[in-house]
Amino acid sequence: MNGRPVYHHSFAASQALRFAIPLSLTFLRLLLAPLVLWWTWAGAPRGGYAVVLTIGFLSDYFDGVLARRLGVVRPWLRRLDSATDLVFYLCVFVAAASLEPLEVRRAAPGIVLLLLSETACITISLWRFGVFPATHCYSAKLYGLVVWIVLLGVLAFGWGARAIWGLTVIGLVANLEVILILLHSTTPPVDVPSFWTLRTRER
Repeated sequence: MNGRPVYHHSFAASQALRFAIPLSLTFLRLLLAPLVLWWTWAGAPRGGYAVVLTIGFLSDYFDGVLARRLGVVRPWLRRLDSATDLVFYLCVFVAAASLEPLEVRRAAPGIVLLLLSETACITISLWRFGVFPATHCYSAKLYGLVVWIVLLGVLAFGWGARAIWGLTVIGLVANLEVILILLHSTTPPVDVPSFWTLRTRER
């Protein structure tokens, strides 16, 4: 009797620590979002964006990896990861628009389409399941990598509209697959590798 509470307390502490590790990386990315805006408005050197965006990208990669390694992958944790990505990269995009307004205007039609597709993903997920999307399919992961590369290029190296258009094409393809997954899933989809994988499971 006397040993059981100690065991349960120890287990709960261990479980909390396992959750805290990936969560700390997710919240780090959330804290970096306003830092990107401050960096822009303060007129700080552009080279700093390379550091901030790389830290953000690595935190995005390793929070999922560590959650799987530690056995704490939960739907709410994966949705928090997706929502944090959205906040972080929206702030990065605002910074890019402030620094390269002409190039962003040249790619404005593609950016509008991309934002509409992002809105469609969120709207469909909320409509069907009442939760934020967290499909994390392979195409979405590729999209995330390209987002990091292109926005880093725009902010740190002055890349132009062509790079943003390239990002738009990849993003539209990825979001189309996310929408297909959301429409064909019977339960809130979390970490679904691809639409093809989902169709195969249903057979």
